[in-house]
Amino acid sequence: MRIKLIIACISILCVSIACEDILEVVDISNENVLVLAPLTGAVLNENKVHFNWERVEEATAYKIQVATPNFSNANQIALDSVIAIDTVGVIKTTINSTLANGLYEWRIKALNSDYETSFTTNTFTIQGENDITPPNTPVLVAPTNDSSQDETTVNFSWTREDIVGTAEKDSIYIYTDESLQTLQLKALGANKAFSTTLTAGTYYWVVQAFDAAENASDDSATFKVTIN
Repeated sequence: MRIKLIIACISILCVSIACEDILEVVDISNENVLVLAPLTGAVLNENKVHFNWERVEEATAYKIQVATPNFSNANQIALDSVIAIDTVGVIKTTINSTLANGLYEWRIKALNSDYETSFTTNTFTIQGENDITPPNTPVLVAPTNDSSQDETTVNFSWTREDIVGTAEKDSIYIYTDESLQTLQLKALGANKAFSTTLTAGTYYWVVQAFDAAENASDDSATFKVTIN
């Protein structure tokens, strides 16, 4: 009886060792994911982006990330996804995503249960017809808030970072009441500035940006200026 038990234990041990040999995980850390598209410098004329790459042998998943304008100075992580092997052993080497116009950086790496590659990184620009990104909100500069002046000519100015690939313009609204109900003047700015002549009184001004696709920014802060 004892001999049979020893033989059974040896058989189980041999099976265990054989399984470990079969399930050995291959080190892929020195591999690189070969990107097919979009490559660095690509300018895309549509907002649906098709990300494609070559398969890495022994990889069981891919991690893909997209940032705008780049990862070192990201305003937004537009995509952060893991594509894993499915139940029938198939792993996709493509993913689609609809993105707004602008500059992007994307990166991808391959993984398995024990190892992973370094990221492969590329940059691209989208200049699609379906622009869905509003302009940045203007920041008022001068006249400073709650200021006063004797001159009736008022030089308004503001700042706003333009979005790459989008034609944008700024509208300035000048009101005579704090509740912004009585509009004195509406005009287009030029190079983030506008000049006009106003009579004595107190005025409240706001700037809003628009683009060619009719997207609108948020209103700027409201500044008050008094003409003596």
